[in-house]
Amino acid sequence: VAARRCCATTTTTTAKTWTRRRACRAAPVARRRVGVRSRASAIADDTDGAAASSSSMPEYLQNASTPSTMFTEHAWGESVELQSSLLRAMRIQWTHGFTSTPKSYPKCTHGFGEILAGMQAAACDAIFDVLPGDSVMDPFMGGGTTLIVGQTKGRRAIGVDVSPLSCFVSTHRNWRASLASLDALSALVSDAADMAKTGEFSAPPLAESSDDDGVVASEDSGVPKPWRPMRDALRARLAKVSASEVDARVFEAAWFCLSVAVQRTQKSSNKRRPKGKGKSGGSGNIVSDNADKFVKITDEYVKRVLEFQAVCNQHDPAAPEASIHNMDIRQFKLKDEDKVDAVLTSCVYPGVYDYQSFARKVRAGSGAVVTSSDAEAQPLSSTFLTTTVPGDRHWPKEWLEGEIGSRKALRSDPYSFKETWQRDTDAWVAVVADCLKSGGRAAIMVGDGANINTRTSIIEAGAKSGLIELAGCTMKHVGGTLSDGSIYNQARTEHLILLQKP
Repeated sequence: VAARRCCATTTTTTAKTWTRRRACRAAPVARRRVGVRSRASAIADDTDGAAASSSSMPEYLQNASTPSTMFTEHAWGESVELQSSLLRAMRIQWTHGFTSTPKSYPKCTHGFGEILAGMQAAACDAIFDVLPGDSVMDPFMGGGTTLIVGQTKGRRAIGVDVSPLSCFVSTHRNWRASLASLDALSALVSDAADMAKTGEFSAPPLAESSDDDGVVASEDSGVPKPWRPMRDALRARLAKVSASEVDARVFEAAWFCLSVAVQRTQKSSNKRRPKGKGKSGGSGNIVSDNADKFVKITDEYVKRVLEFQAVCNQHDPAAPEASIHNMDIRQFKLKDEDKVDAVLTSCVYPGVYDYQSFARKVRAGSGAVVTSSDAEAQPLSSTFLTTTVPGDRHWPKEWLEGEIGSRKALRSDPYSFKETWQRDTDAWVAVVADCLKSGGRAAIMVGDGANINTRTSIIEAGAKSGLIELAGCTMKHVGGTLSDGSIYNQARTEHLILLQKP
């Protein structure tokens, strides 16, 4: 079980590879382009064969096998084995959070790109032990954790989410790119970085939008000023590439990596430094430094995608690439031949988050590196990229509608929120039941909010759709500090519920 659950990744970098990288970075711009095109190949050499099975149980699994003094926990159901498996998964979730993976667990593309909330990859992996079959669906996909883990286990994966941001991030985390596409991505980004440093480029003009009062907003407004030269250089470089020359998804991947680079820079600039400590590193030229960061983050993305590919390829045949749908789950339907053996999701929590609002914020901020002019000129298909940031905040309806249980909805009408929540929960659980094959199971992670007991809510909704409650567990924080001395601030009661279709 441990061997299936975790792949210990070890990267062996040869002197030859490092020599080639140093030579590539030191070479003149004209010569570097040749070396850049082999960068993804060099990373592939490092990653090839890196995914290997561990012969002993990882530490994070050992720790999750015993109750924690940090949480109160309760499990229910006729099967003690199911209770134990669900409790183990929840302990992993609460111990490690969702933005990173435990030591010795394959990192793959988990956590690359910002989303609001999600499931811990190792916890997701543990839940798969109680799910049957070779296919899985996540009706609240988020960053695509369930899809990534499902593919690494050889399963066909389907993801649905109403948020354009979630679909944008999940699409690139789940990209099973060819080596040629990754080579093209590295080459384009490196060329654009060189152009930004020298300033020798001419970018297409930016579009402007105006509101009903005639107030004009430039497409520069959401992009941090230090990143505009890098953004314009990438626009100029991609304008020279035909869609017939490279995979169309390379264009979107380049913008995705630039968006991540801007996000990370903004986050690091907001962190307080210790007294007496200033900025470290860098050349003193912020445009050059940002160009180098962009290249570095793109290299990281390429390495992560290759690791994801390597773990997926351990299965023969490998699982197909995930199918992703940007829509309201209540309107989703699968054909009989496409129905799944399992559903695994961390659904929305009542009155806790505003996912659509967060998506708009990211699109208008770091996501604004992609302009409407670029969307028209390049083969971009993502709603996240093709939507123009409105100057008057009048966003298209797909950026405003379809969210279930949002904090905004709770604030606007607190008296009818619970009734609306249950009605929406009944609707999406009914879709889950319809998408499952007979004998299929649904594992749902959910937290309480707005004075709603979500355990009762989910189980009642399942019963209305003919789903049988098999087992579950509940965890709640009891206070105290973590091993590093920090205060754990998660006080929300959370449940993991396992249902089955007869």
